[in-house]
Amino acid sequence: MPRYASIDFICKPDALSLVHLDTHLIFVLQPPDLSEFESWTSSWSTEDPFTEDYDGLMCERSEVLQFRAGLEPVLFWTVAVLGLAGNLLVLWVYLWRGRGVCGGRGLKALTHLYLLHLCAADLFFLLTLPLWAHQSTEGWTLGAPLCKVTAAMYKVNLFSVSLFLACIAVDRYVVIVHPTAALNSQRQRRNWARGISVSVWLLALLLATPELAFATVTAQDDHMTCRTSDLVLFLQVSLGFFVPLVVMAGCYLVIGRRLLMTHTFHKHRPLLVIMAIVLVFIITQLPHNCVLITEIWDAHTTSLNCADRKVLDKTGLVLQAVAFSHPALNPFLYALIGRRFRQELMSLLPRSSTQKKNISLSFKNRPRTLSDSETSQGLSL
Repeated sequence: MPRYASIDFICKPDALSLVHLDTHLIFVLQPPDLSEFESWTSSWSTEDPFTEDYDGLMCERSEVLQFRAGLEPVLFWTVAVLGLAGNLLVLWVYLWRGRGVCGGRGLKALTHLYLLHLCAADLFFLLTLPLWAHQSTEGWTLGAPLCKVTAAMYKVNLFSVSLFLACIAVDRYVVIVHPTAALNSQRQRRNWARGISVSVWLLALLLATPELAFATVTAQDDHMTCRTSDLVLFLQVSLGFFVPLVVMAGCYLVIGRRLLMTHTFHKHRPLLVIMAIVLVFIITQLPHNCVLITEIWDAHTTSLNCADRKVLDKTGLVLQAVAFSHPALNPFLYALIGRRFRQELMSLLPRSSTQKKNISLSFKNRPRTLSDSETSQGLSL
């Protein structure tokens, strides 16, 4: 009688072998060894890509830390003080207008509402800048919980600002490219704006939530640093920054084309302030986020030598400082470009009744179109 070979599978955690017993084959299977994969995934960790661990590359990093300590503390404290003062002033003007200045029309304009939220987002982040300045000189000595909150605050600011600017772009697109539809749906758009504002904050908080899980304090060359996951950072930057940026670019390209075709740029002067805000946001944030992506890629390919990595790190530090300075710039844009903002600010300051009356008349005598009126009321231009 012929003997048939049989195959048995036995799972064991510590071996993978083929045992031959006469014509009886036994496969001993073992789950794959994940230690290599785990060590690779654990290396995805640097919210601060300019504090790379150079030990494996025999690259001295103290030069980068010294450069950082000389750049960030004074700059961050200056930005925090000026930014808090400027944004609180803007908030005061906007909220005062909402209570009755200019006929109580202040908070009815959608652009005004979105810019008010931008101001609030900037204020929240500016409160954390002294903590970043402290880390530059002393390392992160404030504990892991505050590290998580501070990292999350920056992300909330970045994502909420980019999303609110995208909302402004879409609203301006509707008003300028489809003015009839904008006029017919004015009340509906105002109702939507409240829900959209809440949704933007919730989405920004959702995108920043991974910071609470992955941000941690790590030691590098006796310098404690608040860091998070590169993989999380890549997803956050892609969804929370580049997607709204594409929306803004598309809307303003169509708006510019329409204004060129109709020769009506002069009727939309308040749009200059919005364009300036968007342009400054892109100039300050885009290079920093591009360098972050480059650092993430280089950290896992080691394509640069020690000298080039130091140059890239220092460049990234400068661009990060510029990006962190963004919240302090918007109030200066309102003051420099926004004519109505300057006038309303002056109207709130202690002045004679005659001067205030002249300022009020200057508003009433100024001709407006639909979109110009909506935008100018919203921006206090």
